[in-house]
Amino acid sequence: MAMNPLDSLAMTHAYDRLLESVGRVAPEVGDGRLTSHWPLVGRNFDHGVLVVGQAVYGWLPDWTAADATSAAGRSAILDDTKAAFNDLDDPMSWISGHRVENSPFWRTAHEVTDALAPNPASPWFSRVAWTNLCPIAPGAYKGNPEGMLRQVQTTAAAEFLGATVDALRPRIVLVLAGPFIWSFVEPLDLGALSRCDAPFTLVGRRRDGVGWICGMHPGGAQRRGWPARRYAELIIAEAARLTVQR
Repeated sequence: MAMNPLDSLAMTHAYDRLLESVGRVAPEVGDGRLTSHWPLVGRNFDHGVLVVGQAVYGWLPDWTAADATSAAGRSAILDDTKAAFNDLDDPMSWISGHRVENSPFWRTAHEVTDALAPNPASPWFSRVAWTNLCPIAPGAYKGNPEGMLRQVQTTAAAEFLGATVDALRPRIVLVLAGPFIWSFVEPLDLGALSRCDAPFTLVGRRRDGVGWICGMHPGGAQRRGWPARRYAELIIAEAARLTVQR
């Protein structure tokens, strides 16, 4: 049986450091409920598109920063975080029929995946992998991590995303996170990517040959005049240019 790429020790160690960084500032973060995300990979993912969002909210794990102050606490959080949707035959099938399936983010991901990783024999979600720039976020309300919670996890979150890319080896990393990407540029070695006009921020190949397309969050892009289908068409065109330039 082939090894699950998400069993990567580099990913696990990076996530532990991520949780440890949050635990160190538990008094500043407070006792609000937190949630955490581990990448999900569709059953038929074939090194196509890894789509990267900003953060999740209202996700399954539920804990506080104080829980991350001990090794045992971090291990329990990580186990719970990894276990999300493990009971499904296809971990990404959670989205089928979910209320967010028709959100700008997931409509864009759907269109891009169908174009860049086509396979009419399988649903689109089985061909995509998904993670987030900030794996740890508020759990009790809708919103991205801000302030100390965002600041303290950035370095470790960048390490974790880098380990995820190394493990999954996607052809395209599609970051739909708007300005969240800027603090990740240096630790992820994205300095060689070209800065672009909206709706994109950075496009190019990293030194390891992986193509990165970074742009606005689709919700913001839609408000600026690029609805999901149009935004996806622009992303697909950028991916084609990256292929030609290779």
